[in-house]
Amino acid sequence: MAYRLKPGKLGRKAMAAYDKVQRAFVDRFLEKDPDSPSGYALRTGETGRKAAAAYQAIEDHVVGAYKKVETAFVDAFLEETDPSPKTAEGQQQTGGNHEKE
Repeated sequence: MAYRLKPGKLGRKAMAAYDKVQRAFVDRFLEKDPDSPSGYALRTGETGRKAAAAYQAIEDHVVGAYKKVETAFVDAFLEETDPSPKTAEGQQQTGGNHEKE
């Protein structure tokens, strides 16, 4: 069995005021977006679109620079090998060709 608090006269007024504020917020700042899990997205306007585009450009440059560094590291320090043989426990062996002294 589920219960809820009886709002009373004052509670109903508070809930109605909250609903009014919520509707005003949705009407002013949100727009319908079928791709969003909530069904709404924040309206960005021209300034928001410019900021998002600037952020995307910065992100693209940072990711591109990281990929260049990663590729250079791989080319300089790593070489391609065949997959390591499996041990009896089914785990891959690591460490290369080390011999015990």
